[in-house]
Amino acid sequence: MSGLTIDQTVQIIALIMLIGLVIFAWMGWRQIQSASRLPFFMLRRRRISQGWRLLIVAFFFALLVLFTSLFGRQVAYTIIPPTPSITPTPTMTLLPTITLTPTITPIPSITPTPSITPTPTITATPALPQFFKEQIEFQLTPNPQSVFSEIIVAQRMGEFNQPIEPSESFNLPLGRLYGTFTYDNLVDGVQWTSLWYKEGEIICSESIPWDGDTGGFGFTDCDPEMWKTGGYEIRLFLGSEWKISARFRIEEQTTSTPSTTPTP
Repeated sequence: MSGLTIDQTVQIIALIMLIGLVIFAWMGWRQIQSASRLPFFMLRRRRISQGWRLLIVAFFFALLVLFTSLFGRQVAYTIIPPTPSITPTPTMTLLPTITLTPTITPIPSITPTPSITPTPTITATPALPQFFKEQIEFQLTPNPQSVFSEIIVAQRMGEFNQPIEPSESFNLPLGRLYGTFTYDNLVDGVQWTSLWYKEGEIICSESIPWDGDTGGFGFTDCDPEMWKTGGYEIRLFLGSEWKISARFRIEEQTTSTPSTTPTP
């Protein structure tokens, strides 16, 4: 009974006494009934006395059952004081939002070539043009922990969207260019926008709901009708919030003059 509580123990004791009450009352009643069929007075009197003794015992059992039901718990708690339950101390506050486990580290895994100089820091925070704000289909709030790495511009990409021979300066003629990056903590359905600028004018754009993984390697590309010399800029937005930018230049094709070999 080590696994029983005090309330359960009191209930079991009351049940046992109730069973004893029923047994003694039934035996006493049977003794009194059987005494009426005895022909001898002394035997009949003895049998009736035994029956009444059994009924008196049953009466005491009835009192014990009543006492146990009414006061058994208080008596048990007086003899065995209950151990106070430990109140859990709120040592930490549960956050209402689910913390997403990043699938990759927020540190960009793309290592730029040492010969490439860092992109100049943009002083003014770029704003998403009003036209693209009106095109946002899903009004999902971007995850504030969403991050993008530095955008690396290249003419080709390898496996896992890795840039091949990236640079910050390219020579004409050119085809499609790619801006590769790593990302983490993105949420499906949030609107993301990539804009390619040529001296303040948009030449390529893409604005769609995000449908990739929460973390990995991504890219944006641009293939206008004709590249021109000058400075270019790539801007990435989540919702209407600017996240990262990159700048590069396009120069005229350099021509080399072949050396003349003197005729002997």
